[in-house]
Amino acid sequence: MTTITEANIRLGMILAEAEARQSSISAEKLESRDLIPPTIDSAMAVQALAVGTIGKDVAGWKLGLNNGRPVAAPLLDLYDEVQDSTLTVPKPGAVGIEIEVCFVLAEDLPALPLGETYTRETILKAVESINFGAEFVSYRLTEENRVPFPLFLADRLANHSFVLGPAIDASVMEALALQDPNLPPLMVEAEDDVLFGAIPVHPQMDPVAPLLTYANAQNDHLGGLKRGQVITTGSLCGMIRLGEATRITARWEGIGGMDIQLPG
Repeated sequence: MTTITEANIRLGMILAEAEARQSSISAEKLESRDLIPPTIDSAMAVQALAVGTIGKDVAGWKLGLNNGRPVAAPLLDLYDEVQDSTLTVPKPGAVGIEIEVCFVLAEDLPALPLGETYTRETILKAVESINFGAEFVSYRLTEENRVPFPLFLADRLANHSFVLGPAIDASVMEALALQDPNLPPLMVEAEDDVLFGAIPVHPQMDPVAPLLTYANAQNDHLGGLKRGQVITTGSLCGMIRLGEATRITARWEGIGGMDIQLPG
């Protein structure tokens, strides 16, 4: 278990303040104050301290792998798109977007006793729905993700907000896992500009893999994987810079679509 240090507390407060002000701080300045978290475990502690200061509930998790080790960052601002309408994301400050496949949990997935593990099958039984989704990206760090990984993790892996899109068929997830060349292209557009147009690829191939791995090695300080939370495990299109774009459309032919309006 990670011991909460004075440096953890100070960094958590700094990141929470940057979130509130939609501002950023340089890693160089943090290093000069000896506030760079040295390990993934200390970064997870900083996350929890920052979230406590921000004062929002954990609506879900952004999961990934770092050199084979599972990592997680809480999603705090979640918006649920209503079908056949344009969703307005009221929160300012997004600099990028990632289109993703995500999972809504039907039940808790608590950390298991030593010697017990979840399987892919038990994980999928705990999933209420598989959905199209959009993660918006923002950084509380001037250098963005060009910092030591534990610091990037402490910054909640650059999460700004998440849009839960329409439910999709489970066969889409399996096609991604198999890298099916017959998957239709994913199109992401901003006004009249095409930002992405290609057959999507998941960074871990199998979208379930990061969820399975993290469920068996949970190390957050925010209550773990809970019923109703949205779990996202990787972008299908990388991180797309938004520039001045405020109207984003994502279309995956025969699978799903989203129309999202950002603050001007």
